[in-house]
Parts: sequence; structure tokens; C-alpha cells
Amino acid sequence: MTQREIFIPANAHQLIPALIMAEANPAVVDPRSSSGPIIVRQFRPQDAPQVHALLIEGFAYGPESPCNTALRRNWSSRVACATYVGFALGLVCLWNKNPLLRLCGAIFCVGAAGLLVCVRRAIIQMFAVFCATARKTDMADIPASYEVPLSVDGIQPPPEQGPGGFWIAAIDSPDLKTSEVVSYLGLDYRANADPSSGELRRMIVSMHHRRRRIASLLITAAMEHARHSPPLESLDLETTEFQPGAQKLYENHGFSVVGSRVMRMGPLFSMTVLRFRRRLAE
Repeated sequence: MTQREIFIPANAHQLIPALIMAEANPAVVDPRSSSGPIIVRQFRPQDAPQVHALLIEGFAYGPESPCNTALRRNWSSRVACATYVGFALGLVCLWNKNPLLRLCGAIFCVGAAGLLVCVRRAIIQMFAVFCATARKTDMADIPASYEVPLSVDGIQPPPEQGPGGFWIAAIDSPDLKTSEVVSYLGLDYRANADPSSGELRRMIVSMHHRRRRIASLLITAAMEHARHSPPLESLDLETTEFQPGAQKLYENHGFSVVGSRVMRMGPLFSMTVLRFRRRLAE
């Protein structure tokens, strides 16, 4: 297994304003109003608002998002434990009658609490930057980034699809004339230098529709497409140490870990990104 490190630049926080946490867009459907069978299809331009909102939910603020998982694990991290010790030591000093020791105790308490807050803010910032960067790069123009075939005039059938694609799992409601996007997955065959290999990206399932095997439907659809149009030999993907459910899902579909990299956000927080691969001939 190989390991390498990448660093987020110090000015990465400038990307965060691009991340709009509450998108008041009428195209976003109330998940409680949607029911019906899951339909797997290719991305349509009208799906974009829901896709972008689901990106933020899936990575930044959803209850099972990697951001919240990282924040929960942070409470028992070595840095957090060090701040607890520093805070406790400060409290002990505060009880002393010596003014100098009491001053040191106050400094210890404030410093320990401040350090813990800074680390947790760095974690939130890291995932906010991730979402903002995705919105500015491949998610800004999904049809172009993933070569999704679109009809030119909305009437004629779209051109034949190449090896790429962006699959949507949706619940269509003809009565309400709505389509709720509940999950999606992209296949980018240009992400790797090897032309016989593609990369699965942006796998997200709505927190309102988990445990319904929706992710498996999308992975199966993408793998079947990769085998035939035109055929690819292997598929890669990445996930983080804070997504154990995703790791198990990929392993169940025949993927195995082939490498890792460390993503850092300052000197006190980092996370491991795992790279998975599957040979399609297997």
C-alpha cells in the first residue's frame, strides 16, 4: 500500500463563501412528500439544484456525513485529550491562593478551550472547502465533466453515451410533477492517466433514504456501463476514514484498498483518504 500527503492551502477559506448552506430553490423537493419506486437514470440539467444541495448534506452537515463523524471522533483524539488535561490543570491552579498560579490556571483553561475550538472549526472548514471546491470544478458543469449525453433541443434523442456518465437515483411523482433526487454517482474515465481505467466519484445518498440499497443500484449501473460502453478494465474510487459504511459498501462490490493519502488542514488535524480499485473482468 502506498501513502502520500497532500496539503490544503492556507487561503483555502476563501472558497467557503461559494458554499451556500441553505439553498432556497423551489426545485428542491421536500423528502417527506416523495414516495414511490426508485428510478436510476442519467443526470438532467434540472437536477442540478438538488444535486448541489445533496452534496452539502452528504459531506458537511448530514448526521452520517464524514464531517460529523470526524467531529464525533475528535472528542477522543490525542489533541482533544491534551486540551482536557490542560483545562483540568488550569482548574487546579485556579483553586490555588497564589495569584501567579491563578493567572497561569486561567491561561491554561482559556488556551485549552481555544485550541479545541480551533481544531473543531478546522474540521468543519475542511469539509466546507471540499464542497465549495467540488461546486467550482466538476460539479459546476456535470454534463461536460462526465460527458452526459443531452438532447440539443429537448425533443431529439441524445447522442450515444461514451464511457463516462452521471447516474441519478430519483423518485418521480407524476401527480406532483416533481422528481426527488435521492442519490447520485459519477463515472469519470478521464480522471486517470490510464485510458482503460475510470474513476467513480461523488457517491452520495440522501439521509432520508438510507438503508434501501440505493447506492448498490448506482454502483451496479455504473459498473455494467463501464463494461460495455466502451469497455473499461478497472474502476477506482476514493473514500475517507470517516466513512466506514462506504468502505464496507465498496468492499461488498469487489473493491479493495490499493493506496492511501493524508489530507491535512493545518498542523492539528488530518484525515486518511483510501483508494479502492476493482478489476471489471473479475
